[in-house]
Amino acid sequence: MEVREFVKRNFLLVISAILAIISLFFVPFDTVLSYEYQRILKTICILLFFLLIVAGLKECKALDKLATITLGNLKTTTSLCLVLILLPFFSAMLFSNDVSLLTFIPISIATLGMAKRKELVAVVIVLQTVAANIGSSLTPFGNPHNLYIFNFNDKYGFTLMDYEMALIPIVVVGTLAILIMTLMIPKHEMEVKMRDDIKIEHKPKFLVIMAMFILAILTVMNIVPFYIVAVIIIAVFLIIMPKVFLKIDYSILCIFFFLFIFANNVTSIDAIRSVLTDLMAWDPMLTTVLVSQFTSNVPSTILLEQFTDDWAAVVVGADIGGFGTPIASMASVITLRLYLLNKEHDVGHFFKVFFLIELVMLAVLIPTY
Repeated sequence: MEVREFVKRNFLLVISAILAIISLFFVPFDTVLSYEYQRILKTICILLFFLLIVAGLKECKALDKLATITLGNLKTTTSLCLVLILLPFFSAMLFSNDVSLLTFIPISIATLGMAKRKELVAVVIVLQTVAANIGSSLTPFGNPHNLYIFNFNDKYGFTLMDYEMALIPIVVVGTLAILIMTLMIPKHEMEVKMRDDIKIEHKPKFLVIMAMFILAILTVMNIVPFYIVAVIIIAVFLIIMPKVFLKIDYSILCIFFFLFIFANNVTSIDAIRSVLTDLMAWDPMLTTVLVSQFTSNVPSTILLEQFTDDWAAVVVGADIGGFGTPIASMASVITLRLYLLNKEHDVGHFFKVFFLIELVMLAVLIPTY
């Protein structure tokens, strides 16, 4: 029973591990040893930095304070839903889409319960997922696949401005679509009573954590050397908040590593490599969108970027490809997982809402590139 529960809670981790192990049987061990582990380990470490920072902010009650400030004076369901959806939109730009959803979906479920609007839970958390994915697209550290591609900026020769220009069209169109769908939620009068006694705790530690956040951004931008930042951030958290190392979700990091192994092993097989080469020559953006529907957008990025020099097509395709099926992005998996923890969940209703909104996003975003 314990094994079954572990698999149920961590099925993406289990699947990625199984795929990585199976793929090892099709590739010589020397080939596996030759992969560029330095880039993937740097990406994983940067993800770890942001997980530590968010865990630290939670310990300081900074995110709880943010929720009370933004949700305390809302009087209608439309305004409540709009704020709930915009919170992960903006926070994903800074802390990643996955971390934002892990933070704000539980707050949304609880808040809608207090407002006696539990029937809106499914539509709100699906729109939160969409908003987090769109918001995270705007920054190189907003999601793992963007971060992975940005770590190749020396290989492709693009700048931060090049990156932003490639992603701004889908962010603008996606944001408009989110706002329109949110404003279609029926408007009703309501009142949410939020605690007004929540304050940021451990203010000196809070300021140090914010300084670590700035350092993490600077290393993503290649302004401050990665190794220096890694030593500083790990050392600082070991000193001021060692317990946060026990409170972060390491499965996200393990999944990313397993998918890296799987993607590289698969592309080392001649037959698969030939098919992917042809597809990427045909249309790298659409190919990335299609492959993401079945493998999710993180492995599709790792899998396909090596077949083209058009980095923009891959990163845009991965960001758009995060919409569609429930496994198209890890963010959707996280949302479904959190929804199922809600005792009053209705899976059938959830999937109706999910596929309707996700297909709308695919339909409006694909023509933007």
